[in-house]
Amino acid sequence: MKLHNIAIAAVSALALGACSDYLDVEAPSQKLPEEAFKSEADANTALNGVYAHLLSGDTYGEKLLTIYTLNSDVDFAIQNGHYVATNGYRRFECDPDAGEIYKAWSQFYAAIEAANIFIDQMENSDLITDLETHATYEQMLGEAKVIRAMNYHDLIWMFGDVPMSLVPSYKAPTMVYPVTDRAEILKALIADLEEIAPKMTSAAVLGDCDRISKEMAWAMIGRLSLTAAGYTLRPEGSSYGKMERMNPDSYTQYYETARNYCDSVISSGSFTIANQLYHEVFTNECNGVLANGQDVIFEIPFGTESTGSIGYIHGPKMDASDGTTPHNWGAASSSAQLNAFYRFSFAEGDMRRDFVNQLWYYTSGNVATIINDNTKGRTIYNGKWSKLWVNAGLGPKTTGSTGINYPYMRYTDVLLMYAEAVNECENGVAGKNGDKAIEALRQVRERAFRLSSVKDENGNEAADSPYAVNTGKYVDEAAQTQESFRKAVLDERKWEFAGENMRWRDLVRHNLLAENTFWNFWRYFAVAEDQGSTSMELEDVSRHDFGVDNFYDSSVFPIQVYYKNDVKNGSSAAATYPEWRFPNQTVKVVEIHNAYKALSASEGALLKVSTANFFEWFDDNKGFPQDYFCYSLRGYMYCDYELTGRVYINRNGIYTAAPEPATLDAASLPVVRYILPYPRNVIARSNGQYVNQYGY
Repeated sequence: MKLHNIAIAAVSALALGACSDYLDVEAPSQKLPEEAFKSEADANTALNGVYAHLLSGDTYGEKLLTIYTLNSDVDFAIQNGHYVATNGYRRFECDPDAGEIYKAWSQFYAAIEAANIFIDQMENSDLITDLETHATYEQMLGEAKVIRAMNYHDLIWMFGDVPMSLVPSYKAPTMVYPVTDRAEILKALIADLEEIAPKMTSAAVLGDCDRISKEMAWAMIGRLSLTAAGYTLRPEGSSYGKMERMNPDSYTQYYETARNYCDSVISSGSFTIANQLYHEVFTNECNGVLANGQDVIFEIPFGTESTGSIGYIHGPKMDASDGTTPHNWGAASSSAQLNAFYRFSFAEGDMRRDFVNQLWYYTSGNVATIINDNTKGRTIYNGKWSKLWVNAGLGPKTTGSTGINYPYMRYTDVLLMYAEAVNECENGVAGKNGDKAIEALRQVRERAFRLSSVKDENGNEAADSPYAVNTGKYVDEAAQTQESFRKAVLDERKWEFAGENMRWRDLVRHNLLAENTFWNFWRYFAVAEDQGSTSMELEDVSRHDFGVDNFYDSSVFPIQVYYKNDVKNGSSAAATYPEWRFPNQTVKVVEIHNAYKALSASEGALLKVSTANFFEWFDDNKGFPQDYFCYSLRGYMYCDYELTGRVYINRNGIYTAAPEPATLDAASLPVVRYILPYPRNVIARSNGQYVNQYGY
């Protein structure tokens, strides 16, 4: 089955007839059940239709990577609205009338319905007389079950407990499926995949990573299990809820399940990250290269110029004039942006830092321009994917629908899930599987620093090289305690998965979202405040982030940046950005000399280039930080500069004075209401059976 140009399969989705609103479904299959799957070609066409539901811009094609990737210390959307927004998802506020959540809800259930129909038809088709002897059909069945699990998993992350059915609507006893506890949904999905996974085809035999393999099923069990083992926001009366383990009595068993199935992927030997640099994972996707057996276990196969906005919502922004650009790559919105402070969390020598954090954009006249001129660095462009990485370009009039694939599951994720699971269920990494968990973390770390390897005169790794310090020494120190190893794994996930809708979920699983959001507010606000007047909280933020009092001082922090705009990449040794840092070697770039540290005036004078002041976030007219730094986390924390000038925090819908950073007790922080409400029209059509909680 060829899926890479799956746009064609969107038509075949109609063969399954999955309705956009399951509550309206009467008989969604346009073929009667007894007429389905008379041949392998029939089944293949129908399965393409199930895959086609992954391509929607309301979910995997765009929205899950933009408006539903909630603000954290990695991914961030800056906003300046003073008042409660109906669709401020990223800043933790919305209401049931928000149109986007209804579209996402409908699309998830359309995909689930398509998968349910396919599974039912496959299991009951006359074509399959003995399922145990039909490897082709077992493989197809497994693919549909994994797609169903993907959609349910991401649905419960957004909405918590949701309606569930594993049968097509024409067989369901009611069109209003009962709301099912998320723990029960995950339990059922795990059991479903455990049953089918052994019958599926291995990635080595299947060939293409844009198809779901046995290893992808195993990895999905691992992801489902980690979610089931972690914390979640549960309803509690009329409040915003309470954070608790999803399965308080059995969470270690779910960690064991995650450990075992991730170990199955690792032990299969089907994947490796030893032969691929970090940036190549994403440039391969931009150029349609299916790098089988390397980092990507499964990537969603979008169709060129028809589906998917990967690379349009990422990479340096590219402006157009009258719908066209003076180059062959077309416009890019670059709306999936990163926290302005994210880049400072990386260790020196980590090649992910300069590749992911891009600090300039292109004007409609194709001038490479530092971001300071219009945003003052409020957020940073995510360079992980970019239309610019497409070798021949997509055309000067193109916008979205890039057709660039998205890696839903990577081997790196499996390695880090395994390391986390071992640490949690074996009380650290001193036990049976500890060495293997340490090695899993080490593999990810070593790839990140591979190009910073420095040899001494004897050809051995220099003890003080970035590679040695940040791989061997770093991992060994992290393995000393369960707590330090847990932090190291979570940090590695932070640096590895920017833009992949991972960070806020990882924080929720470990009950760290409230603390992370608290410090996110103060980091932005205190730096903004300090640009106009002394911030009393800036030292507290500095100590929290880096263990020193003065990181955000002008002598350390690069408030003044030395740069040169519009330099031809490769025109001189000083101006060359290597491929791992900026893969397009044919365009002009902005040469930045101190993106990560301050330079003295004398050092800067020697560069003979322009200067720009980043982080000029203070409004001199108001005598206060700009609105962006008061309201970008409005649903949890904000500063009311107009009335009181005080910072408030949301406790179950009532804003009270926020704790001071210097005296913070993280356990006393209120919950973050990250779970979205059921859409209003879904509640209406349920005839009162669905009720919003969490204070909605």
